Formats: sequence, structure tokens, C-alpha cells
Amino acid sequence: MIKKIEKEIDAYLNESVDLSDGVKFSQYKLVNRLAKYQHQAYPGNKKTDSQGSYKYWTDITSSRVDSEVKNIDFDTKDITIYSASMTDRLPVLLSNLYLSQWMRLHHKGQEINDAIEDFSDWGNVVWKKIKGGYEEVDLKNFYVLNTTAKTLEDSDVIERHILTQADLRAKEGIWKNVDKVLKECGNRFFKATEKATEAQSSSPSYEIYERNGEISEKDLWTLQGKEGGDENKYILAKVIVAGLRKSENKGKHVLFADEVSEKPYREAHRGRYQGRWFRKGLREILVDCQVRANEIANGLSRGLEWASKTIFTSNDSLIVQNILTSVRSGDIIKTSDMQQISVRMQGLDQLVADWNRNLEMADRLANSYEVVRGESLPSGTPFRLGSLIDQNANKLFGFLREKLALGLGDVFNDWIVPEMLRELRSQKVLELTGDAQHLKEYYQTLAKAWYIKNLLVLPPHSREQAETLMALKGEEFARNKRAVINIEDGFWSGFKPRCRVEITGEAVNLTSELETLYSFIQLEQDPIRRSALIEMALAKKNVDITNLPKTEPEATPREVAPRTQPPVTTPQRRPLLATA
Repeated sequence: MIKKIEKEIDAYLNESVDLSDGVKFSQYKLVNRLAKYQHQAYPGNKKTDSQGSYKYWTDITSSRVDSEVKNIDFDTKDITIYSASMTDRLPVLLSNLYLSQWMRLHHKGQEINDAIEDFSDWGNVVWKKIKGGYEEVDLKNFYVLNTTAKTLEDSDVIERHILTQADLRAKEGIWKNVDKVLKECGNRFFKATEKATEAQSSSPSYEIYERNGEISEKDLWTLQGKEGGDENKYILAKVIVAGLRKSENKGKHVLFADEVSEKPYREAHRGRYQGRWFRKGLREILVDCQVRANEIANGLSRGLEWASKTIFTSNDSLIVQNILTSVRSGDIIKTSDMQQISVRMQGLDQLVADWNRNLEMADRLANSYEVVRGESLPSGTPFRLGSLIDQNANKLFGFLREKLALGLGDVFNDWIVPEMLRELRSQKVLELTGDAQHLKEYYQTLAKAWYIKNLLVLPPHSREQAETLMALKGEEFARNKRAVINIEDGFWSGFKPRCRVEITGEAVNLTSELETLYSFIQLEQDPIRRSALIEMALAKKNVDITNLPKTEPEATPREVAPRTQPPVTTPQRRPLLATA
């Protein structure tokens, strides 16, 4: 089996597959080319041409990646918990409030931002389940063995890891042969990728390969040190080996081999499937535009360097060879035919036109027009037309947000929310902070519970008076600086939440909606409806006005002393003691 893994690695690194007749594709070569472009490196890492002139790199891709990341506008606030059961309303509210502070404490916002940047730049994001959470996979050391697969479920995968001694020692008791690997497989030359240049390090590192995919039962049993197994029966397994690629290693060792129920990966792709697993991101889409931009920029640089020279000609052999160094101020030159040679760059206009055409093509491919980049439209463009252009340009970002959300939704549903709920269920007292809207809903729920509990001791009243009572009580709860609750046993029983990632594109249409509300606010004469429209606009901007002073209602119900009979409470499915 170890020899099979070595052959699979060699095939991935050195062989190509046919996407169609005569179209060869190597994912390893593509990934390394994109990595070079990301670091603004020419093939061969040469910074000069054959004539010794410096080759400039004019990056036209990174700014377009940043523009797309900005317009996708994905954040932790777009991730919420929900439940299909109406009886789970209060647990859902508490879960959302706790999720906000949990993601902040565990730095999930930065991880999501990194994923969005890689999603736009590389076009592919892969997350891997690890103990206690997840991590984003390094695509440069991620070998998809079936490069024509549509998803990772259709391909076996090998990961290359570089571990330190501390990393390996932490696996003792989980992996076998750790002591042998520490003695026999260490080296002090680190390589970022399989074929990268070695860099010497002060401490030894260890090259580890992890394979997730199908192998025969016989091979798995052999790796586990057992005899037997059916060689025609294939099962999903994880195999971790060391000592494969360095000739000076003294041995090849199996660290882990066991059957698994599923592959530990979730994925999201920017581009559409075109016969290969690795979809196109902006870095690859703009490769030709980037190459042409470099050619034009360097051509202009060399041409303008020549055009900036001042040269004279004369038939008189007595004229000095270099006026700049041989002639002093005030000297008189006696000649009858000295004249300056015009060295204006030929083809300058054509190069400038080609430069503009290339940038326009890059804008079309990357959907990065002026309105998307936040720049001013050409003078004379009607305001409404600019708004329509903005809305149509953002339709693509809405679609990309949806593709990213599908992958992130799986990550949160399968890995993050269960981990968060385990922490939440273990706590008996919660001090809640978080999204103002969720806190407001929580206080409204408490006010409603208070109203139901005291309904029998209240005098007869109308529906409007009941709503006023609950609103006043909700404002009273909201004045508390902290929301602290005591949770009793059984509160979480039967609660099966799901995670929802908002992909409706509300943020994209927010500007147009606010413009519409602003127009109606200007036209509305009724003060009550005008105030309601203003509150709608504030709510869309997530501005909490609960604690702001406002005019008291004209008519409020009288305070009524409680009756002497004990109150009758409505039984609730989950016990909950609140609030401080």
C-alpha cells in the first residue's frame, strides 16, 4: 500500500489528464503557476530579460479580487441558527445570542474572511474536520488524485503535511511508530511544496502524507498488522505514512490506518464545472490579461526609456562626442549641420489603446466595472442608470455568495454548531451579549412570558392595551445592563437546531431600499406614519433605538394591585429562570 501511495503522488506531480481531445491538464502545474502569479514571479523567477532590462510586474488581478471580496460582503452576522419547531423559539434565541459571542471568542470572523479571499482568488476552498473544529486546506499541498472529479466524494485525496517534533509527540498514543519516525525521518531542510527549493531550518521537520479514500480491505488489514481481508472489497479509510520522499530516510512507516465513515472535507467552488475538480478563480481567469498587461507595461517602459534620451547629429568630425559631459555652460560650438534627432517612441498610441482594451476585457471577465469598484461613473451618466448598472453587476455577487454559503452552511451545520451547543448545554448560568436584534427579540419573549404569567391578576383590557403593557415591560427588561439567565435541567431536551447562512443578498439591495424609504419619508405628512418609516430605515441599518428616549403613549393602563389569590401560571415545555 505504501508503494501505491508513492505511485499516486508521482502520477499527480508528473502526469496530465485529457479534459478533451488534445487538451492536457495538470492540477499540480496549474496550482504552482497560480502561486507564482500570486507572488508576482515570472517563470524561472527571472527579473530581467535577455538584454538585462528589468521586467516590471503590473498587478491587475489583486485589486479585482479585493473588489469581489468587498461586494460579496459575507460576515458572521449572516450565520444564524433556526429550528422548524415553533416550541424552540426561546432556545433558538439563546443559541443565536451565544453563537455571536462564541464566534468572536474563537476568531471565526477571520477564518471566514480568509475563506472568502481564497474563494475569489483561487476559485476553490476546502475545509477539513479536525479535533475541536476545522481548518482550511492548503491547496498547494492537496493532491486530488482524480483531477476530473466533480466533487471530493468522487476522488481519493492525499495531503502533504510538515510537522515538528512537538506536533509528532502530541500524537503519541493516537498514532503508532511515532518514536521510529522521530529517529529516522527527520530532516533540517524545509520545502513549502513537493518540488520547491529547500530551505535549511534550525530544528528537524517531518514530511507526513495523509490519504483519505478507498482501499481494499486486504490492504487495510495489512497496514494494521493483521492477516486476511478481501482484496475485492473496497472500504473508505484514512492512512497516514511517513518517510516516503527523502532518499536519506532510513525507513517508511505507517502512523495510522483505520476505516472512516466519511471523508473529512467540505468544499466550495467559484466557477462552474468544466471537466476538472479545480474550478477557475479570478487569478486563473485573468492570466492572459495579466500576461498582456506585463508585456505592454514593460514595452512602454523600454520604449519611453529610449524616447527620453536626447541625441544630436553632425557631419563635422571636430564636434565633441558627448555634449552633456564635454561642453560647459557658455561654450560656443562652431558647426553648420548639428541638429537633434527625434527619438519619439513609435507605436505609443497603439500600445496605449491595447492597454485600455486589455483592462476593459479584465473588467468584463472579473465583473469589476467602475460602479462595482466604487469609482465615479463617466460624466453625464444618469443617476438611475448608475443604480441599474450597480444592481445588475451585483447579481453575480449574489450568486457567488450563494455558492460560498452552501459550503459554509455545511461546515457550520456539521461541525461548528454541534461543538458550540456542547459548550452551551454544559453551562447553567448564561450572561448574554450579541446582536441587538436577537437581544430585542429575547426581551420581547420575556415580556410576553410575564404577561401570560400575570394575565389572571390584570383587570379586563383590550388587545391594544395588552400590547402596550408588553411593550413597556420589554423596555423595562431592555434597561438592564446584562442579560443573565439560569438554565434548569431539561431546557435543551429535544432541541435539534440547524444553521442557516443568509444568501438573500439583502445587503446588496440595501441602498436602493433606503433610497425608496427616504423618498416616502420626504412625502409623508402624517407624523405617526413618518416615524414608522424612519424606524423601518433604522432597522434596516441595524440601529437599535430601544433605549432611546421617546414620547410616552397618550393613554396607558392603570397599575392594578395584584389580587390576593395565588397566580395561575401557564405550564411551559422548558423550565427557564430569568433575568438579572
